[in-house]
Amino acid sequence: MASFIFIYRAGPDPIPPSRLAENREAWRAWNVALHEDYGIRTAHGKLVTSDGVTESDGQVRGASMVEFDSMEAALEVARRSPNLAFGGTVEVLQEY
Repeated sequence: MASFIFIYRAGPDPIPPSRLAENREAWRAWNVALHEDYGIRTAHGKLVTSDGVTESDGQVRGASMVEFDSMEAALEVARRSPNLAFGGTVEVLQEY
């Protein structure tokens, strides 16, 4: 099996308050499907460059470390990520 990192990025708009419970439940189910206790959640970070340190734009909202037989299998699962329903993205990176 190969190791992959799913990096979850937020969509351009906040999740509507009326759909927050739906979103939380989708993430709980997602963590179970990936065999994660909680995943890795992120917020309020810093961006380090050669010019210094600034506030993160907040787009990276979390990550998962997962194993699949192939990139194609990882992509198939990533296409079901809960944040896609709200305009977010998932970056899939393979360890080598």
